[in-house]
Amino acid sequence: MKLKLNLFPPVPDMEEKISEILQRAVDGRASIVEIAYGTSAESVKKRILNFLNKKEIRRLYSRLEKTDKGWGRVYLHFRWK
Repeated sequence: MKLKLNLFPPVPDMEEKISEILQRAVDGRASIVEIAYGTSAESVKKRILNFLNKKEIRRLYSRLEKTDKGWGRVYLHFRWK
């Protein structure tokens, strides 16, 4: 299962929306979560990555992949046992 979250244009409750989609991914045992932040400022990307690198959030996913060409996206990969 692949889940998608579009954060363009940037919203003030960005961390809350990311938490919700991560919870859905864990509950549904998703394989990939795609977070699209579009052509937003570099500060939006940093805000997303800082949130995802928090210790309690980092434990939920196995790998993080970033793309910057054109439409910015962050992919979170999950590995279930």
